[in-house]
Amino acid sequence: MRNFTVISFYTQDFACFATDLIADCERFDYSYDIRKVSDSETLVDVWDRKVEFIGESIERYGSVIWLDVECRIVAPIPEDWTAPLTSTFPMGNSDPVSTGVLWLNQEHAPLVKVWSRHARKYPDLPDDFVLEFLLREYDIQFTYIETEFFNREMSAQIVRGQWECENLIVQHPTTNRWPDPTRYHLAFNGEHLLDEPDPDMRIARKRKVLFWRNFGGDFDEVEQIMSSGEDREYELSGWVFHPASHHYAPVQYWTLFPEIYGVKPITRERFLERNMKGFEENNFRKKMLRRMRLAPEERFIYPRKRLGILKALGLSK
Repeated sequence: MRNFTVISFYTQDFACFATDLIADCERFDYSYDIRKVSDSETLVDVWDRKVEFIGESIERYGSVIWLDVECRIVAPIPEDWTAPLTSTFPMGNSDPVSTGVLWLNQEHAPLVKVWSRHARKYPDLPDDFVLEFLLREYDIQFTYIETEFFNREMSAQIVRGQWECENLIVQHPTTNRWPDPTRYHLAFNGEHLLDEPDPDMRIARKRKVLFWRNFGGDFDEVEQIMSSGEDREYELSGWVFHPASHHYAPVQYWTLFPEIYGVKPITRERFLERNMKGFEENNFRKKMLRRMRLAPEERFIYPRKRLGILKALGLSK
């Protein structure tokens, strides 16, 4: 049995995902601590509390794998996965970290303390940004698992959706964003979506993107169902479709947030045309990373990457 504990937490609005992740842990006989916590006023505050929870869990359990509660474990954690480990993805000329999957142990407790301080210091920024800054400063030999967002034909150990592929270990869907998809754009891009004058249509289009990205079933079958006009609900691969009203939603949100299906991007082909080339560089992220600085007492907790480069060039004693 692998010596780690799977950890996560969830607020009431994410409780619908916790049961599945707990079931996955029990299926693979993994120790876990997946608990309900009180609500937060902001999305970023939840992420900051996540960092604090990881620190507390390291003290309690030692080696911990944090998984965002919407994640699913579809195959055993590989033997070559070990702490420190996190996920990443290509964005322009960089590879940002994505902390939905993160493995740390007692050796990384000092890192988590610095991470937590900086997360609270920058209360409007995602925890991913802060950890990325620290990993650029500290020379810590992380393992990075690249996450696949769009290409379902590629082999990948982590995918950002509900679909499966060769060598898959963890699904990290984004269906949790369905109730309010625009607030995630604000958190990660630092701007409101102002190009669409109709707020309802703006949300509908963001939700359609979530569908094309996440749905793991047969898209042709969905098109046939939605064109049938039948006055009944169909449940396919964790989504509900109602042809007569032309509404759909992830099963967790069908009752409260059904959405109109026939909005742009109308077809998956159009969605892929816009996204298969990958993500463009996030200028907001770059700008925020340049703003961050280590405090004097934080500079030598771990070896520094920049100092290593200077020593190699003979520019530092």
